[in-house]
This record gives sequence, C-alpha cells and structure tokens, in this order.
Amino acid sequence: MDSKDVYSSSVDTQKEIAKHDAELMEKIMQGKKRNIAHSEEWTSVNINNVIDQFAPSAHAEVHGNKVEWDNEKTKISVVADIGGGYLRLQDKSVPYNLYLDIHGKDVRNYIDANGKQHGRSKAEREALTHFRIKYRSEM
Repeated sequence: MDSKDVYSSSVDTQKEIAKHDAELMEKIMQGKKRNIAHSEEWTSVNINNVIDQFAPSAHAEVHGNKVEWDNEKTKISVVADIGGGYLRLQDKSVPYNLYLDIHGKDVRNYIDANGKQHGRSKAEREALTHFRIKYRSEM
C-alpha cells in the first residue's frame, strides 16, 4: 500500500464519518470549495513522490479533514486536505503556520533582479504552497 492508497482510503473513511458529523462535513466542503476556486493555480504532484522526499517512512495520521505525514527529523509535514484534493508542506519547526514550496523553501519573500527583497501577497504565497494531488490515472 503506497501513500496514494493511504490518502484515498482516508478520504473514503472520513467522508463516511462526515455523513453523521456536520462539523466534519463542513470542513470537507470548505476544502472542496477551495479546490473549485483555486486549483487551476496549483501545480499537480504525485503524492507518493512528495512523501518519499519530505516524509519518508512517516505514517499517516488522520486529523478531521486532513491526512498528515510528519517527518520528525526535518520537522516538515506533508498535510493533505481530504475535501480539496491538495497537499501542502508545513514547517513544524516554527510556532506558527509556515507553508513551503515544492522544494521545501519559504516563499514569504523574494529577491528581485536588483537584489531588493519583497514580500509576497497571500494569494501569491498560496499559489506557491498548494499542490493538487494527481489522480491515480495521472501518476
């Protein structure tokens, strides 16, 4: 069983539970709405490759509408949204939510051609830190 199977199985289980849990259903639906509104901006990734790179040998844990693989050594977690069909890389070494790009880098700021640092807007950061999980047929 690979990470994609674990994720897909977790999605099915949580959606069944959500049929009897209105709060969980609402969280799943919010993820679905984010997918509909923004997925065209997101890079598509193979969840197996991402987990192999950032959280090898980690075991998935389901937390409501999220499936999470924690890498205790690097403090980077792969967090997949059940309703949204996307994942994010979260740096757990800091006391706030810091999401990373597909290379594991902080995207809050960038350096322009003249060497000047600029901050990115929330929309720019989110486009760089959300990754659509490919369907099995795309992998």
